[in-house]
Amino acid sequence: MKKIIFLILFINHITYSQNKGLIHYGFIEGLTDEGQKGLDYNAYMIFNNNESYYVTAKDSLEKIEKIYSQKINTRNDYRGGTIYTGLKSSKLGDQVVCNIQKKTMWSNYFYKKHVYIKEPNPIIKWKITNEIKKIGNLKCKKAIAFFRGRNYIAWFSSEIMVPFGPWKLNGLPGLIIEAYDTNKNVYWYFKTIEYPSKTKQNIKYLSLPKGSYFIDYDGFKEFQKDQITIASDKLKIVQKKFPEIILVDPKISEMFIEIE
Repeated sequence: MKKIIFLILFINHITYSQNKGLIHYGFIEGLTDEGQKGLDYNAYMIFNNNESYYVTAKDSLEKIEKIYSQKINTRNDYRGGTIYTGLKSSKLGDQVVCNIQKKTMWSNYFYKKHVYIKEPNPIIKWKITNEIKKIGNLKCKKAIAFFRGRNYIAWFSSEIMVPFGPWKLNGLPGLIIEAYDTNKNVYWYFKTIEYPSKTKQNIKYLSLPKGSYFIDYDGFKEFQKDQITIASDKLKIVQKKFPEIILVDPKISEMFIEIE
């Protein structure tokens, strides 16, 4: 009996390993310049049939000198100069873990500090169209959805039958190969894929640094409101010093990807 159980577990392990994949994306974030090219980050995702691990804006994935040599986001300041709004990479990067069996998503987002979020897997109401295009060697179909304040277009391939994609985008009948919002403020584009993958990397789980804790998504929205309040208060101080200048209040759409 023990031998039979061991054999079943061994077979499941082999099958599970064969289904592991590794996809590399480029991630362009241009929140402050609608329709313009923002900073171009490296990103990758490891996945299997049950879960995925995505990371971007991680120091070890980037060559800092290369980023500074790219066209960077700038915007006018209150004196007519420019403000650099670029590089926000961190040691950990922005990470998302999605687990189907546990129906849970864990993520961390770097905004002045790392914020850790635990939530049920978001249900995205995708509408699949008849449009098809080839990305790399994969035949992809177009899907559209409104998610967390933005209208998204995703190109997914049913040739790799897993419901995962970059960041928090998920729930399609195939791997998301390319995705972007209609204003191109955020854009994930395809680089390479290995499936099945021989990588020794496994799905990672987020470990909390000492003193940190997970908040739910409602808690993250409260964090966003606090950051907007802080930014508004700083603008008011500047306005008092320069009353002749008209300042524009900060927009959540220029500060975060999720803008509900």
